[in-house]
Parts: sequence; C-alpha cells; structure tokens
Amino acid sequence: MKYLAPALFWAATACSGGSSPMPPAAEEPAAITDQSFELAWEDPFDTVDLSRWSLMTHSWDGNLAQFAAAGAEVVDGRLKLNLTPAPEGSAKPYFGVEYRSKETLQYGKVEARVRFAKGSAVVSSLVLIYTPWPPDDWNELDIEFLGQNADRVQFNHMINIPPADPATGHKQYPKLVQLSFDPGAEFHDYAIEWVPGRARFSVDGTVMHETTEEMGRMVLPQNILLTIWASGSAGWAGPVDATTAPTSAEYDWIKVYRYTGQ
Repeated sequence: MKYLAPALFWAATACSGGSSPMPPAAEEPAAITDQSFELAWEDPFDTVDLSRWSLMTHSWDGNLAQFAAAGAEVVDGRLKLNLTPAPEGSAKPYFGVEYRSKETLQYGKVEARVRFAKGSAVVSSLVLIYTPWPPDDWNELDIEFLGQNADRVQFNHMINIPPADPATGHKQYPKLVQLSFDPGAEFHDYAIEWVPGRARFSVDGTVMHETTEEMGRMVLPQNILLTIWASGSAGWAGPVDATTAPTSAEYDWIKVYRYTGQ
C-alpha cells in the first residue's frame, strides 16, 4: 500500500465520494529518556563493510559531485570519505561519497564520532532518510556541516507538507547552531535521537536542538547516510573555490540504537 501523509489521506478519503471522518487528534509527542534506546549494532570502521553498507553511485540536480565507490577508504582505523576533482569530461566536476546503511531504522538513535570536511561549497553529514526514489513521502533528519564555516553546524528535518517547496516537493526546518570549536578540525560526537513526534540533536552529549514541529509526519523507516558532496547553492554552502577539493571527512565509529518505547 502506498503511504500517504495524514493530510493527504484525509483529502483522498474526502474525494472518494464516501464519508470522511475527522482526522484523529494529534498524540502528545513521546518523551526522550535514558531508557528510550538500546544498542542495536555498531561499526568501529576498521574496514569498508559492504555487508552492512552500500556505496552509492548516483547524484541529483544541485549536487556537483557524482557519488563513487572509490572515494571511501579506511585509514588508521577510521572511515575516510573523499571529495576529489573528477577528470575532464566527466558528468560532474567532482567525485563524492554516499555510504548508505542496508538496514533501516524506524525510531531510534544514531551516534557517530566525526571530523567533518572543510572547504567552501562542501557538505559532509550524518543523515537519516527514507530512501525509495522517487519517494512516496519525504522523511529526513540531518546533521550537516557546511565546510565554509568554522564554528557552526546545521540540524534539519524534512517532510512533505503543503505548501511544499515546488522545486523539491518537501519542506525543511534548518537550524544553524553555533559551536565552540571547528567541526572540520577536530573529532566530536554527534547524535540524532528520533522518537514518535520528536527529534533532538546532540553534540558531545549536550542537546543543541530539539523539535516537534510536524514531527508526527516523520514515521517511515530510514537508512543511515554518511556523505560528502559539493553543493551548487553558493548562498547556502559557499561558492566553489580552490578549497572545495580535494578534501575529506573522517568517521571514527558509529553506534545505532533501537527505540524501546519508553
């Protein structure tokens, strides 16, 4: 059965000619406690583990990089994702990496120790996203570092809700948060916690952003993505310049927790 967001479901019911009951009242978002999660699996990134992860080879409009398997490597016990110039005549000016989990998570916590990538126009990230393409609905939670910065990180969630951005088909809620360090220079611990109706984003164990806004639509199983790419949106990620590539992000480890319902 194709998934419809709640508002679309009730609209479809009304248009079907049958009776159209009122939507149920929204439930109170779940609280997040110390007992909300239990460890499901972890990866110390001692190898590029293709039994657990896939190396993607796609791209999209606005991404100046083509994802390529060759850009991922393990160096000194850390997963290194590289953004490099592509040869002349390539479809895109850069090669990047999308390292995608084969398992999905429907509510839970993802925590990783990361040194993000420096460079203007460069985006490196820890992402949860519902991945069928084209999507029948949009669910996404992001921690993104824009490499032109030296003291902040962006948290974001994206869903389908009218009026969606006509260019993307979804609506997003970005939050740029000031930090006391450079995420592109040092390793730090980043986490996304997702429970029914609520998400929060932490750095080094401190909650930096929490949201319930339209989170009742965030219900679909999501893959974990570790990415590095170059953005064509200079107003958001900065212009392409000599610092854009080569550059890299490093992931020391990742821990994935399932939601216990508590």
